[in-house]
Amino acid sequence: MDQRTIEEQRSEITRLQAALRELQAQLHQVKEDAESRKQAVDILNDVMGNLPTEEIFHMLARRLARALDLTHSSVIIAKAGDSTGVVATAFEQPHLHDLKIDLAKYPEVSASLEKQRPILIPDVMKCGRYTDLREVWKREGTTISVRSIIAIPFTLNDGTSGVFLLRRTREKPIFTQAEVDFASSVIKGAVSAIQKVRTLEAAKADNARLEVLAHTDPLTHLLNRRGLLLRLTSELDRVRRYNAPLGLLLIDLDRFKSVNDTYGHLAGDDVLTEMGKLLLNATRSVDIVGRYGGEEFVVVLPETGAEGVLMLAQRIREKIASNRFSLGKGITSHLTASIGVANFPSMGIDSPEDLLHAADVALYKAKESGRNAVCV
Repeated sequence: MDQRTIEEQRSEITRLQAALRELQAQLHQVKEDAESRKQAVDILNDVMGNLPTEEIFHMLARRLARALDLTHSSVIIAKAGDSTGVVATAFEQPHLHDLKIDLAKYPEVSASLEKQRPILIPDVMKCGRYTDLREVWKREGTTISVRSIIAIPFTLNDGTSGVFLLRRTREKPIFTQAEVDFASSVIKGAVSAIQKVRTLEAAKADNARLEVLAHTDPLTHLLNRRGLLLRLTSELDRVRRYNAPLGLLLIDLDRFKSVNDTYGHLAGDDVLTEMGKLLLNATRSVDIVGRYGGEEFVVVLPETGAEGVLMLAQRIREKIASNRFSLGKGITSHLTASIGVANFPSMGIDSPEDLLHAADVALYKAKESGRNAVCV
């Protein structure tokens, strides 16, 4: 084998070795990237639940601190141009929140907010942004333990903005661009999660308001017929489970039409509103009061026996009769009410409709007996 052939073989071996080293480096990078992606996915899985925003902030600060071996990890609420910010949460001080800070002491936070991009400071003792602060520290004899900093901005769709401030002290390695990229991708995903949570929270709040409106009488702000039936169904189920009694009063203002005819419907509305307040004041907090329709009201009395129901019905009748209802323009008048009483358990009563029908039959008897009366 001649010398030229040997040199060519050696050259080929050297080339193959270099290619192998490059492949090993690529494999190592792929492995590191896969591990980073797994860490990012793990963190985002933790914050994707329906948690309040402040809880997501706190959890994210904590998980980033663990994933990146941080000594400090906090969320600062501020916007570009602000001179102060508010620390919403801090990994290193979990009980700290709503602490105001002077942003002049955090140039990386101000820069990140202004430029709306991550700011990497490998070493505060060499960074130009910290020139003035280093002079202040030297003058004041302040020892700074923090060495390396990442500031990553975020903005929520309600206009809330701020910065994730990630820091390491001198005994730890300086941050790299790869760590900035990792933290940025995680925070971007978390902000999307927060937006989703807020959208869900808003939808739930809207649904809750609509549900309340659907079950509320707009004049008296008591339960309406639909709301009463739902609550009554629920109460009947409950007293059945515990073998407890329940009473129901159907209350009708006597000759209410004459109020509307004589003083007008606005005066009639005032009377109905006052009637609702009177019934609320005359009953317990566990009792259910609603407007059944027109001048009829219902009071549901959970865990109240027949004798107690009758006593309360008489007391309410007396309160109504002794009350002077306002009819506008300084005019007041006494009104009376007839009350029908029904009790559960009773023969033939198995449903809310049965209970209301029994009370309606009793109310008719009270009207027939001359009004301003209670009948069972």
